[in-house]
Amino acid sequence: MAVLSINEVEAAGTRALIELTGEIDLDTVGQLKGALQGLLDRGITQLVIDMKQTSYVNSSALAVLVKFRETYHGQGGGIALVGVSPRVRMPFDMLGLTIFFKFYDSIEDAKNAFPAQTA
Repeated sequence: MAVLSINEVEAAGTRALIELTGEIDLDTVGQLKGALQGLLDRGITQLVIDMKQTSYVNSSALAVLVKFRETYHGQGGGIALVGVSPRVRMPFDMLGLTIFFKFYDSIEDAKNAFPAQTA
């Protein structure tokens, strides 16, 4: 059985940073969906997801990410992915999903990709 840990590292205004550790598959995708919806319910529309410790994603995980990317984008924000390993990125590439997501090497670069927040 897969294990997934979702940690909210920081949140300010409409932006949040979460870390995903483990695998996202049929056993854990509900956790991801619940976390993304919870952030959206709190008014988060600019989401940075640190995936350096994510070892696997399947098609159900990709479907959830695409759905929420569209929702966040529709509210003026988006999702930026950080530290995606070649193994985890491969399904994004194979399914042509790289056009929907921005991939970054650093958290700072991902944060800076969003418009500045006003106080």
